[in-house]
Amino acid sequence: MISRVLKNTWPLFLGMAFLMLGNGLQGTLVSWRATYEGFSPSVTGWIMTGYYAGFLAGSLYTPNLISGVGYIRVFAALASLASTAVLIQVLFINPQTWFAMRLLTGFCFAGTYVIVESWLNAASDNKSRGQMLSFYGLISFGGMAGGQWLLKLAHPSGFSLFVLSSILLSLALVPVLIRRMETPEVETVSRISILKLMSISPAGVFTIFISAIAHGSMFAMGAVFAVKSGLTVTNTALFMSSFIAMGALAQWPLGWLSDQIDRRIVISGAGFVAAILCVVLLQISPQDSLFYIAFAALGGVSLPMYSIAVAHTNDRLDPDQMTGASSTIILILGFGSILGPTTAGYLLGTLGPSGYLFHLGITHLLIAMGMAYFIARREAVAAEDQTHYQVVPPRSTGVAMEAVALEAEESLETKGPEQGDHE
Repeated sequence: MISRVLKNTWPLFLGMAFLMLGNGLQGTLVSWRATYEGFSPSVTGWIMTGYYAGFLAGSLYTPNLISGVGYIRVFAALASLASTAVLIQVLFINPQTWFAMRLLTGFCFAGTYVIVESWLNAASDNKSRGQMLSFYGLISFGGMAGGQWLLKLAHPSGFSLFVLSSILLSLALVPVLIRRMETPEVETVSRISILKLMSISPAGVFTIFISAIAHGSMFAMGAVFAVKSGLTVTNTALFMSSFIAMGALAQWPLGWLSDQIDRRIVISGAGFVAAILCVVLLQISPQDSLFYIAFAALGGVSLPMYSIAVAHTNDRLDPDQMTGASSTIILILGFGSILGPTTAGYLLGTLGPSGYLFHLGITHLLIAMGMAYFIARREAVAAEDQTHYQVVPPRSTGVAMEAVALEAEESLETKGPEQGDHE
């Protein structure tokens, strides 16, 4: 039951909720404000790329920091730095400073996520890990969606929302630091190379990479599209939150469907639907209520793709390879996320608001066509070799991926010792 999961981990989930609220608010706030200050879409794209570059570096380097000074000190230092970085952005408004602060913010958020995810993973056992991952996904998506509505509390052209984001990051320290928790040991896991993972699961790697480009552009440049389209602050919050909320709600039905049939069919079908929705969105005025409904539907078919692709990748791996592949998946995710804002920013600057929807349409069409190709070239995974689907938040780190891998290993063990051919 969820109550058993929450009994010992509620401070971590509460701290994570504050982090996600602050992150959701900050990401949209910075891109909105950059556009308001007159930064071009291309420059804004580069600024927003800093977050993903920092996040990738933080995911990889934080375990070394923890080994040196411990979980508590690193968490406090990173949360404090992230809180400070937000305020520096409103004091020094120029692209160079903002890029540096987004880089630092990404690094700090990745580090805090690594620590929270490590504690959650250590607090879970074989029976509760799946529940923990589901609740973690719910908190992550809920926090990101809720953060969008905080934009309404003050006008983004002022400094109040930057201060609010800083406060939320500082509050995340309180429930984590006042509760005595056993700190897990830092473990070093051998990583599978990207080329080896591509040879094992080309469809999974392809989807993870291209969906990261799409989602990176969505989260980083959605507010720029909104401003360029003439949306109010309230409508911008609705626009961003509807995409995230529907993407969260669709995780479970699409995940369940991918457990029943070839996951590549689900990904391909979702990709084609997403591409069609982008064409529809190009025909609708952003001022029309139908636009928000269509964009929410786009989130419903788009955001679950990453989790399904991770599940498909684990289906192709042997149990002893899954944990080693988790950090490689984060690398692929990071590289794709870095490309997203820059490419979307270029198209926004060249084609205007339609360039943003064109970017989303092309990336999803690529996923759909790529999956159709892989379906034709390679047989599906046998039912007895399929792992159970788990929700994977798009901004999780390698630690959460390791928990997903452990859950996948356990789901295979429940099916019996004999495994089919993964090829």
